[in-house]
Amino acid sequence: MAGHFYPEVGRAMEEEFADLLDRIGYNVLRKRDPKSGIDIITIFSGEPASPKLPNKCTLLKPSFAPNGLTGFSLKRGDFNEMDVNELLDKIKKARAFDDKTLDYKGLKGAIIVTNYIKTELELERLYSKGVYCWDGRRLIFYAAKARTIFEMAIKGPVKEVTVERISNASYLIGTRTLPDANAISAEISVWIDDHSKDLIIGYDHTKNILSFIYEKSLKPIVDSSQLDVQATLKIHVLGIAEKALVKKAYSDYAVETSKHPNVFFSANPQIFEYGAAPWTTLIRL
Repeated sequence: MAGHFYPEVGRAMEEEFADLLDRIGYNVLRKRDPKSGIDIITIFSGEPASPKLPNKCTLLKPSFAPNGLTGFSLKRGDFNEMDVNELLDKIKKARAFDDKTLDYKGLKGAIIVTNYIKTELELERLYSKGVYCWDGRRLIFYAAKARTIFEMAIKGPVKEVTVERISNASYLIGTRTLPDANAISAEISVWIDDHSKDLIIGYDHTKNILSFIYEKSLKPIVDSSQLDVQATLKIHVLGIAEKALVKKAYSDYAVETSKHPNVFFSANPQIFEYGAAPWTTLIRL
């Protein structure tokens, strides 16, 4: 029986990970590609491929991911330098293939996926070799994002927007009209996809993010609709956030109504951080 167990575990991880990719905007082109030996080959499209959503959903490529055709190597457990070199070798050899349906020459990016949680230093060392690593922490982060995308897209159209003032930050925004309140509901979910140990999200980051969201998305809604906007906010931080300072910045900005006329923020934001104990997000999400 043990002989069947490990292949089944590998197949199950492949299927679940492919589903995650579908949900965050990738198109899976090949699985267990026999020609290259690469586990999964994808291209980012910007729309969830599966499940089909009732409303338009436009997403951005994860900031910690290569551009173009990307090869993934999946590891249920930990991996070593030999595994990394093997993936890079497969990518290099695949670029020389002549295939009528898949342009292997465009295969430039490599991501190794593991359920283990890596340190920031380990992630940076891998990146310096030309390999992105999606470890257990990032997988939980992207899984939370996939769930959020689905829940928001059930209610209405969803768009992801880059926060230009904060590196590796974006937000999902979904809006719908509230007929009884004669107002528009804006659901906003911020994603700070940065594992740097030098980044701790605090007061100034939060004020900058809120100001940018207002100018970029909320003010145009007010101007075009002439209706009030009722905004709710969730903040997901891959690293660490000073929650007390984030909440204070949110509270201070919310009461400064002159800076965001006709936009009203809910009492408290929900803050999720993944740097220390990413699994706690699952309790509160």
